[in-house]
Amino acid sequence: MQMFIVVVLVALIASLLLLWRRAHQQQRLLATLARDQTVLARSWNALPPDAATLLNTGGALITIEILNPVELASQESPLAGPLGRVAPGLIRRLVYQRAAEMLRQQLGEHGVQAEVRIHGLG
Repeated sequence: MQMFIVVVLVALIASLLLLWRRAHQQQRLLATLARDQTVLARSWNALPPDAATLLNTGGALITIEILNPVELASQESPLAGPLGRVAPGLIRRLVYQRAAEMLRQQLGEHGVQAEVRIHGLG
C-alpha cells in the first residue's frame, strides 16, 4: 500500500512540475503575442490601445487620414515628389506631423483645448 502512495505522490509531483512548466511557456507565448499584436495593429493602422480605451470609457475620437501626402508635400517642396517615390514613409510622417501642428495651432486660435496625437506611423 505504501508503494502505491509513493507512486501516486511521485506522479502528482511530476504532473505539477509539467503544469508549472506549461504555464510558464504560456506566459512567454502571451507576451510574444501581445508584442506581435502591437506590431500588427500599427501595420494595419488599427486603433491603438489608448484610443480603444478612450472609446470604451465614453470618450470621443476624431480621426483624420491624409489621402494625398506626397501631393501635399510636393506643394511645399519640389524635392518631395522624387523623395516620395524613394521614401514614402518619410514623406507621410512629415506630412502628418505638419498637419498635427496646423490642427494644434488652429484649434488653439479658436479656444479649443485638445490633445492632438499621431498614431500608426511606426
